[in-house]
Amino acid sequence: MTVFSLRKYEKSDLENILAIFNGTVQAINKKDYTQQQIEQWVQLKPDYEKWHARLSSTYSIVALNRMEVIGFGNITDTGELDLLYVDKKWIGYGIGKMLVQDLMDHALKAGAKELIVYSSITAKPFFESFGFEVVEQKINYRNGVLLMNYLMVYRKEAK
Repeated sequence: MTVFSLRKYEKSDLENILAIFNGTVQAINKKDYTQQQIEQWVQLKPDYEKWHARLSSTYSIVALNRMEVIGFGNITDTGELDLLYVDKKWIGYGIGKMLVQDLMDHALKAGAKELIVYSSITAKPFFESFGFEVVEQKINYRNGVLLMNYLMVYRKEAK
């Protein structure tokens, strides 16, 4: 039986994180985005310091299968879910659910009243399954190439 675990991000995870990011975007998101759009999204020459700064300044976790990093995500204490990616070989095993639940729990415990995510077309149904709702369709251009995503919000129920 495979047992997955979560732990906090460490700088030594960066190579694996970027491989997961690029591999997942190229393999999974291609059903919703053109090759030209994928090429604008992937990070073939990533700025490792910028990525480390982004991950070390937020609550960032990695999902592990034994010692192998198979997914990652991060969120701010104010509730902005920034990144959530699972290795293309591990999609469908509940890794994304495990990551997003931990990230949501962290932000809500930290006092966030609502959570937001800028979701890809591909991930939109996944986030909807957690109670996120589309607020706005966003049109972005990167080097003249249109990249569409959705601003989605999760509001904590008043109890």
